[in-house]
Amino acid sequence: MKSLDKLYSFMLGNMCIRYKQTVDDMEDIMDRIAFHESHGDPKCHQYGGGPGRGLFQFETGVKEGGETAMNRLLRWFAKNNIKAPKWTNIPLDGVDASVLEPKAQKMLFLGNVRYHPYASLKGLNDENLPEWWAKYHWAGPQSQKDERIASFNDSMDFYERGKKNA
Repeated sequence: MKSLDKLYSFMLGNMCIRYKQTVDDMEDIMDRIAFHESHGDPKCHQYGGGPGRGLFQFETGVKEGGETAMNRLLRWFAKNNIKAPKWTNIPLDGVDASVLEPKAQKMLFLGNVRYHPYASLKGLNDENLPEWWAKYHWAGPQSQKDERIASFNDSMDFYERGKKNA
């Protein structure tokens, strides 16, 4: 199993079984978060604030969010007896998700959730996603949580309009 498409399909199926989600629902969850974080731009670099990169704005740098997510993804590969591809090698200066293919970034997201100590995608849907995102994905201060959830909800209004006009 070498190609990214095959690896992604296998992992997505594995996560759907684990979290009792359909492929469409799992893709929708990731698409919604990516829309809010980067407007779906896999090359996105965060404007102001932290050093977020890619679809899900994983923070770059040593021992930052991107590196944590990659270590969790590497754990998934090991637990599933799959040789990790070269793109999972962690550079000395940390992981920059924006240099990865979109499906690799989605695998990074899924691996991060899978081995997060508390996060689960079971029962997650568009209604409870904002609170989940604030609790398990967003890395800002608690004092800004309500404001950030409001921003997430605003993003979802645009996301929904875009889906209806597509």
